[in-house]
Amino acid sequence: MVRIKNQQAIVKVSKSNLRGNRTRNMVAICAIMLTTMLFMALFTIAGIMVYSFQQETFRQIGGDMHGAFKNLTLEQKEQLEKDPLIEKAGGRMMLGVACGEAFAKVHAELSYMDEVCQKGYFCVAEHGRAPKEGTKEVACDTRVLECLGIEPKVGEPVTVTYEVGGSVKEEVTDTFYLSGWWEYDPVSSASMLILPKTYVDAVVAEHPRDEEDVGDYTGLWDLNVNFESSMHIGEDIGAVLANNGFQAEDKTAENYIAIGINWGYAGAQFAANADPQMYAAMILLLLFILFVGYLVIYNVFLISVNGDILFYGLLKTIGTTKRQIRRIVRRQALLLCAVGIPAGMIPGFAAGQALAPVIMDAMSTAKSYRIVRPWFFVVSALFSLLTTLLSCSKPGRIAAKVSPVEAVRYTDANVGKKKRKKARAGGKALQMAKANLGRNKKKTLLVVLSMTLAVVLLEFIYTFTVGFDMDKYLDKWVVSDFILSEAPYFQVGASQGQTPLSLPQEDIENLKNGGEITQSGRIYGHVNNIQSNMAVKEYVPEEVYRQFYGTWMPKEELDEMVAMEQRNEDGLFSMNAHLYGMEGYPLSQLNVIEGDLADVYDPDKHAVAAVYGVDDYGEVV
Repeated sequence: MVRIKNQQAIVKVSKSNLRGNRTRNMVAICAIMLTTMLFMALFTIAGIMVYSFQQETFRQIGGDMHGAFKNLTLEQKEQLEKDPLIEKAGGRMMLGVACGEAFAKVHAELSYMDEVCQKGYFCVAEHGRAPKEGTKEVACDTRVLECLGIEPKVGEPVTVTYEVGGSVKEEVTDTFYLSGWWEYDPVSSASMLILPKTYVDAVVAEHPRDEEDVGDYTGLWDLNVNFESSMHIGEDIGAVLANNGFQAEDKTAENYIAIGINWGYAGAQFAANADPQMYAAMILLLLFILFVGYLVIYNVFLISVNGDILFYGLLKTIGTTKRQIRRIVRRQALLLCAVGIPAGMIPGFAAGQALAPVIMDAMSTAKSYRIVRPWFFVVSALFSLLTTLLSCSKPGRIAAKVSPVEAVRYTDANVGKKKRKKARAGGKALQMAKANLGRNKKKTLLVVLSMTLAVVLLEFIYTFTVGFDMDKYLDKWVVSDFILSEAPYFQVGASQGQTPLSLPQEDIENLKNGGEITQSGRIYGHVNNIQSNMAVKEYVPEEVYRQFYGTWMPKEELDEMVAMEQRNEDGLFSMNAHLYGMEGYPLSQLNVIEGDLADVYDPDKHAVAAVYGVDDYGEVV
């Protein structure tokens, strides 16, 4: 087969044919532009929504780093942060927790944070600056200043009492000078006070950590890290631990290191929760959007080819091959894309930016972020280009197959056995339009289908927007509108089993009488005093016993405890348990994992329900 260099001729023919059909070109460009606008608006809205939900989750978690290695010694921290898998690392050295009347309802932590960690914890001073080393400066959020009654002003003295230590705590009171502050985020569970490392080192030296007390975090480090991708954070953290001879499974082992995975990342959530049905749904949705755009552009190119069918037939008479004609049609499509795709990107992006806040407001989302990402434009352009090339492929084949003789008599109608009909009403416009639609039923069907599917896509987006149920979303986090209790109940990490909390019946009655309460119920907590006969026991296998106490004590000490612990006749170990009583309303809000709670309501059954926890992904621990 002889190859002829005819590329220039193909290009010239394509351009000449385009110049001769300006009106048709404008229609085709408008179709490509509208399809690009559709893709650009959808991807922009989707990107903004994912980013906004992600940022809102980060605010609740208190940081945006991928993960963390917790409760490290300085040597462990320095070893782990050198791992090549870690792209960015920030350290935080814990000092203590603020205490006293001012912080009765507020959990505030005092620690040292490096610059990376300050950004990761959203603790960057908006006014002033971070504390300088070698000073007694402090930077904190505005809630800390409100608790202490201090005016936000650089140089103001800040006197704080805080606790250091674990099971045996020591109180330290000191005065610092305010170097900077930032606005407290109301969704955050804890306030932060940042101190110079030199100060934290000095306090730790005066109050050395009890290495036998695994609940003593004073002087320990958290290493917060970012990896190359957020799609497999758990695997990356496991790889870093394995590379350095550590593990996060067996809490009783000497090489155990606690870890944290930021569940706010959409990539990590998707990788953890995605299943075949989710993948199939996403693929079907993308194919549906692609098909909607395909039909619009396909109809334009089909009409264009049908209009130029004689032109393509004449090209066949001078020896143009089928492949060359397909290339002519495809090159025309690419030239039209070069105009239509850029023209559709800017209005599509603007529409996405304008609609995203409206959609998120309808979904009761607190805040919409305006972001610009290069992938919005790249993916939209690729989808539009792919849609256009797919749309012009069949019209190109039709043009390539036509012969010169067929081109002369081509009418774009389905040829079949003709029936003679005698017109009774004459050539009315409605009948003429109906007859014209019937000339090519396949093309008519495609046109109607393209318009119908576009409306279906719009209806799908609208349903998704207004179908968000805030009550169902909040079911995972809250079970009632208000909780009434004493101040220690609301402290993060407070031990409710050791401190008696009681509300006077008078306060409860006043609350019920003073407001429109539709449902309510008490939760009764049992004070588990180990030194008295009030202790409640449960009996568990040795594995459960070791797993629980291994969190709080070294392996050698645990082995001694296991050897000395008395067992019952079934060989089970006794452990302290917390008993709770619940009235009907709070009991009805529990998520039942197995069985049912009907017997708990029956006083004759003498039934009890066991309480289990779940991890960040809803898996039962």
